[in-house]
Amino acid sequence: MIRGNDFILNPDKLQEEFQLVEVSDWVDFSTKEKLGFYYTVLLPKLKFEKVKVGIKANTAIVTNEELEQKGQIPVSFDGLHTWASLYNGRLSVKAEASNIRKVGMK
Repeated sequence: MIRGNDFILNPDKLQEEFQLVEVSDWVDFSTKEKLGFYYTVLLPKLKFEKVKVGIKANTAIVTNEELEQKGQIPVSFDGLHTWASLYNGRLSVKAEASNIRKVGMK
């Protein structure tokens, strides 16, 4: 049997900078408590695979309205931790980080 944590995402496949494309609420399914936000980013080195990174915070650094106006926004993460999970036979990447920052924006 293969478990999700049998897969390791090669750190060389990650980069310092990611393209933020969507922000959504991160809500605990069982308690319905809001934990923070999911930031959906593209990974250019992985054929632009999308990954949702969870950040525990009260306010988002970017709104979806701002994303619609500016398009993709470059961001970086502090303490990024990734792992794989299997759900209904599909492998997906899960990620959490301690902080998110806009990169190179004036």
